[in-house]
Amino acid sequence: MNQKRWISAVLSAWLIFGFGMGYIVAEQAVSSPSSGEELPDRPRIEERGLELGESSIIYPVITGLEDEELEKTVNDRILADTGVTDYVVRMSQLISGGRLRVNWRGAILRDIFSCAVSAEGAVTSPRSSFVWSWSSIDLRDGREILWEDLFTDPEMAREWIEAWLEEEIEPELSAHLLNGNVIPLPEGFYLTQRGLVLLYSSEQWNTLSDQAGDLLVGWNEIQDVLDLAEGSVLDRIGAGDMLNLTEESLIYLQDMTAEGVIPELPVRLGGSVREAVENWHLLIDPDLYENGRMISLESGMFRNVFLLTDYLSEDWDESRIDGIRLDSGCLFGLRIGQTTEEEWHQILGEPNMTVIFDEEKAEAYRTVCGKHDYYTWGGHGFQLHSDESGILVSVILVK
Repeated sequence: MNQKRWISAVLSAWLIFGFGMGYIVAEQAVSSPSSGEELPDRPRIEERGLELGESSIIYPVITGLEDEELEKTVNDRILADTGVTDYVVRMSQLISGGRLRVNWRGAILRDIFSCAVSAEGAVTSPRSSFVWSWSSIDLRDGREILWEDLFTDPEMAREWIEAWLEEEIEPELSAHLLNGNVIPLPEGFYLTQRGLVLLYSSEQWNTLSDQAGDLLVGWNEIQDVLDLAEGSVLDRIGAGDMLNLTEESLIYLQDMTAEGVIPELPVRLGGSVREAVENWHLLIDPDLYENGRMISLESGMFRNVFLLTDYLSEDWDESRIDGIRLDSGCLFGLRIGQTTEEEWHQILGEPNMTVIFDEEKAEAYRTVCGKHDYYTWGGHGFQLHSDESGILVSVILVK
């Protein structure tokens, strides 16, 4: 057996049986405050990692299920769906030259696991490329979660979403792509607390940083076609918690603000601007606003999200994230473009302060005329901006 075949065999054995050169990167517990059915056991995500030469693979493994056979079924499906086994074999072929980087993102949403895996580098040939794969699994029985499970009428939903993407999203993105079409809908997707993430091939959508595109679509933006019936997949992962403003929303929002994070965004208040830009790439040059600069990032997770920071000296190492502004989607019942100030006042209470934004002030803050409500929770600021008709325009976290 030649060296490459021997290495490939060892790596494959490690992948299947969990021994050898792997290492544990981290563990994640269930962290969704959704209203789905509680599992009798407490599943966790264990990140397993492997490095060889310039290449690395990090992928998720589910642990903590009481049914060992079910746990094996789930993890076998993750490997099969995401192609991690093939990536391990490919990595062994690159030991003498070439690089492959495989990583993942996703979560356990009550009793459903959903993730995306990205592979970048010499994925199938020496030429660099970027490929998405995905997996969504029911942790009660190991069943794959399909597109058809998310909508009352899947075919009608496909047509409706494509029309919405063409009208609302394509004009936003056309100037920021090497090449790209948001329609037809891609096959790939995964589920998050805040919405559905579409995963495109690089042939259909290629970003300026030469990566295959992804797009987070808020549940509120496609609510008309979702299956939100009791016991449905979306009901079980807690999509209703993101769409309906209730007394529990206040608790979730206060906890989120105290932590300085927004679900699914891999940044936090006080984090490094330089690190965020290196990992997620600038969409456009930073824009000036009243208190500093607004930074737009390229990844689909950051659609209509702005990182707020100071005026940025030439040395980015010293710049920190002072604020995170969300201009679309939904967040624990706050639906941007839909929720009224009367509705959030009823649940959140009266703000500490409200400031009227006239034309001059709105221009200074790169927003629209209206009102700006200020709350303070857990040492951080939580701000809601509404337009002149009282409709929510932005949700903002600040240090």
